[in-house]
Amino acid sequence: MGSASRAVSCLCCPCRCLACGLLSCLCSILVSLLVVVGVFALIAYFIFRPHMIAATVDSASLTTFTLSPTSSLAYNLTVGMTVRNPNKRVGLYYHNVEALALYKDQRFGYDPLDSFFQATEASTKLNPEFHGQQLLQGDVTAAEFRKEQTDGNFAINIGLNARLRVKVWAFKVHGPKAKITCKLSLPAPGAANGSPFQPTDCGVWF
Repeated sequence: MGSASRAVSCLCCPCRCLACGLLSCLCSILVSLLVVVGVFALIAYFIFRPHMIAATVDSASLTTFTLSPTSSLAYNLTVGMTVRNPNKRVGLYYHNVEALALYKDQRFGYDPLDSFFQATEASTKLNPEFHGQQLLQGDVTAAEFRKEQTDGNFAINIGLNARLRVKVWAFKVHGPKAKITCKLSLPAPGAANGSPFQPTDCGVWF
């Protein structure tokens, strides 16, 4: 009965049956392609074993960090960073590289850096510099600034953003955007009670 009904339906509307057949065929092809891509991705993973890039702030010098009564921040900060590619078979190109300095989630410093390439298992030294003046928003930020100044250490975040391009053998493909965040504790300039800077590992996100 069901077969007879489908046959009658196809006789009445052959275009509908053709469309259903094409849709079924396309679905089968799509599923097959997804399976093939998944298998190749799994093979590539076991061959290349990709690892997350690593970043460390090795040194930091905060020579000026003062806040005026009008919440204008004067700053002079130099940072020494190491970015490492731990992969044994994958090279990395870093494009649109920018370093950011933030205090209480407010950006006060910006330093565009040159693009660079990292061969396999290579490390790159970066030295972003921030100096100038920036208006900070909010009474809470000013209160926190005064408290940290009294305590002898400022909590400052350094960010590094870059667009990655991946090199595998002779092939180069566009990769994700890397976001590196480094949470630093820096002694306040001239503070006798400040704790010295310690090398700090950074978080990496894509």
